[in-house]
Amino acid sequence: MADSPDSQTDEPKRNSLIPIGLAILAVLIVPTFIYSIGPQGPIKKDHVVFSTGQHRAYFADEAQYQIMGYQGFCVLEAREQLLVLESAAARQDGTYLAQKIGTRGTGFPSCPSQSRVLLHEHQITLKPDMWGGLGDTLSRFFSSE
Repeated sequence: MADSPDSQTDEPKRNSLIPIGLAILAVLIVPTFIYSIGPQGPIKKDHVVFSTGQHRAYFADEAQYQIMGYQGFCVLEAREQLLVLESAAARQDGTYLAQKIGTRGTGFPSCPSQSRVLLHEHQITLKPDMWGGLGDTLSRFFSSE
C-alpha cells in the first residue's frame, strides 16, 4: 500500500518541533540554573532574605509574644521571607534583626507574621532554595488529597 503524499510531509514537521521544544526548555532552565549557583552578595539593611531551613529564631522583644505562649523564641520554617531591619555589622552581637513577611505558618510554634527576630548568618540567604520550592510545588500538585 502506497503512502499518501500528505503523510510524508507531516513527518518532517513533527521532527522539527522537537528541537524547537528543546530550545525553549533550555531558555527557561539555563538562567534558573545559573542564578541558583551564582554567588550571593552581602546581606544588608532592607534586603529581603529567605530562611535556609527550619531554625529556632529568638524574638527581639520577648515580652511581646509571651501572652501568645511563646517562650522567647519561635520556629522559622524553610524558605520563609524576612526583611532585614538591621545588618549584623550594625549590631554589637553580630546577629541580624529581621521581620517576618507574610502569613505562612501562622500556627504555634511558627513565627507570627510581622514578628521581629534575631538571626545568624547561617540561618538566612539572599536567594531562595529554588529546587526545594519546586519539589514542594510538585508534591502539592501531585498529592492525592
